[in-house]
Amino acid sequence: MMTKRLSGYPSYLRLPRPPAVALVCLGLFLLCCLFVPRFASFGNLENVLRIAAILCIVACGQAIVIILGGIEFSFGASVALASVVTVMVLPAAGPIAGLAAGGTAVIGIGAVNGWLVGRMGLPPVIVTLGTLMMTSGTAAWLVGGLPLDAPPSAVFSWPARGRVFGIPVPILAAMLACAALHVLLAHGRLGRLWYHVGANPLAARLAGIDVARVTLLGYATAGTFCAVGAIILTSRVASGQPALAPNLAFETIAACAIGGLPLSGGRGHVLQVVFGVLTVAMLNNAVVLINLPVAWQLVLLGLAVLAAVGLQKDWAALKRLAGRAAR
Repeated sequence: MMTKRLSGYPSYLRLPRPPAVALVCLGLFLLCCLFVPRFASFGNLENVLRIAAILCIVACGQAIVIILGGIEFSFGASVALASVVTVMVLPAAGPIAGLAAGGTAVIGIGAVNGWLVGRMGLPPVIVTLGTLMMTSGTAAWLVGGLPLDAPPSAVFSWPARGRVFGIPVPILAAMLACAALHVLLAHGRLGRLWYHVGANPLAARLAGIDVARVTLLGYATAGTFCAVGAIILTSRVASGQPALAPNLAFETIAACAIGGLPLSGGRGHVLQVVFGVLTVAMLNNAVVLINLPVAWQLVLLGLAVLAAVGLQKDWAALKRLAGRAAR
């Protein structure tokens, strides 16, 4: 019965054509090309995509958690801990083992969050805030609060600076992450279970779905995406920094919100993540190019999130009014 109920192409994956956020993203791109010096140069656009790549990979994980009806505040602290663990393991075990150790730590944190939320029934906000504080404190304790430089290594720097068929590795990794998320959500049974749990956990439980297990796997998968981003970012900064990427979790939430993912859970599409991330990346880059204070990045990002949420609410109200008028 459950298999039949979950079959078919899910309606919650359908997007309006064209997606509203795609038009906003295109409009912002044209404005930046016209009014921001050097924005349209090839070197700057590649730099925007490189920076957006890490945010995009981690935002794919955030999207899974949001679809489940939760939220992840610990991603930034997890990335910082991964950088510290990587650089501490690297001298004795080599760059590959070091990066693997850092990534495993992030996946473990995601699994613990999923167990606490799914099995123990704790609120996601409280769980991930607690994990954020504990993880951040652990990272600072391991290195005494000071950055720890990594020894030079071509293998260690490859995830951030290498190329495959001329494509920078971070950009290629972001493309693969988006493809993987699409496959999970649109064609994987686990992805469909995430939608059902996020839309109505009680109904999902009554339908025979193991909500605790599905939630744990969702947070662990989100941690896997975050681990990939952590590996690339650690390779880029070439050091273990206990305060690395402090705003990363909030930027991923902002990207998902701007993209149109409802924070109530149960719906979402990978294209919303992509366009939300590109919008955030272009805003941040434009602030730098026109020499505004860095604090303006947060100001503009906050305004963009509020505008996106407001527009979503107004659009939903307009659709309801149109439906009533049609009846």
